[in-house]
Amino acid sequence: MGRPTQWLSLLLLVLLPGPLPVAGMEDAAFPHLGESSQPPPRACPPRCSCPRVDTVDCDGLDLRVFPDNITRAAQHLSLQNNLISKVPRGALSRQTQLRELYLQHNQLTDSGLDATTFSKLHSLEYLDLSHNQLTTVPAGLPRTLAILHLGRNRIRQVEAARLHGAPGLRYLLLQHNQLGSSGLPAGALRPLRGLHTLHLYGNGLDRVPLALPRRLRALVLPHNHVATLGARDLAATPGLMELNLAYNRLTSARVHHRAFRRSRALRSLDLAGNQLTRLPMGLPTGLHTLRLQRNQLRTLEPEPLTGLDQLQELSLAHNRLRVGDIGPGTWHELQALQVRHRLVSHTIPRAPPSPCLHCHIPNILVSWS
Repeated sequence: MGRPTQWLSLLLLVLLPGPLPVAGMEDAAFPHLGESSQPPPRACPPRCSCPRVDTVDCDGLDLRVFPDNITRAAQHLSLQNNLISKVPRGALSRQTQLRELYLQHNQLTDSGLDATTFSKLHSLEYLDLSHNQLTTVPAGLPRTLAILHLGRNRIRQVEAARLHGAPGLRYLLLQHNQLGSSGLPAGALRPLRGLHTLHLYGNGLDRVPLALPRRLRALVLPHNHVATLGARDLAATPGLMELNLAYNRLTSARVHHRAFRRSRALRSLDLAGNQLTRLPMGLPTGLHTLRLQRNQLRTLEPEPLTGLDQLQELSLAHNRLRVGDIGPGTWHELQALQVRHRLVSHTIPRAPPSPCLHCHIPNILVSWS
């Protein structure tokens, strides 16, 4: 009798209804048996990492195809150091919160981008396309863009029409391209009314670009072929604070004595590595830094230094100066300068200078051998 009774009890357990459901258990959101109360994993492209909901990192994965499944919440997208040659149409159409996009060190060409590639990125502030194979500035740049890095491409021409969409651009980096004597025509950068810094290092330019944006504060032109600085070459940029013309082909005879007449705001002037035989005339009286090392200076007279009572750094190393070539009263003009006998070495950095363009540098030494 014991065994049938046991079977009957088991049968009743199977057939009888279970306990009444607790309020809320029927909700689809309520975790059921075998389910986790943790949120589902974030969408992330294969092989990439997504350490935060707003960050997608696909750096250095040798990707040949632009990844999909990039979250709409992304604000920082790193795709540098890959083999990507094309951004498919619509690949970035949903990432409207994206603020920083890193695409440097890829194989992007002009045909791999179109006018819609970046046009939907209404929050984009930083775009790095350096170290690719572009020959033109991309079209469809967003209005929010503040920094555009196009260095080390093959850009031969800058067209104003490509820049109309980005009037708020502050930093334009075009170093080591192939602009030559005609790649940056007068007024090509006029749409960039708020441009602060322009880098044109190593482009084969034979003169200072004309009709630059009026509010420009830093113009960086070392390692070009500039041989002349005319009376009006800097007239369009009266607020310029930093001018770097180091390692060009300037001679004293071709630097006009009124070249700096409108440059009253200039604080840093770098003319190192040219072919100057004497100091330029008409230097701005507000200069803090004047670099003239590695020229052909043979004399140093007080007249060009008159009024430079704010000058803190004067670099004259590696010229042809001797102590007897320095005219009487020369140092009297330089009230803020500390003169020492030891040399100060200055070189042009490989990377663009820091955005800190006019930091105060006390107790700078003068180098003059």
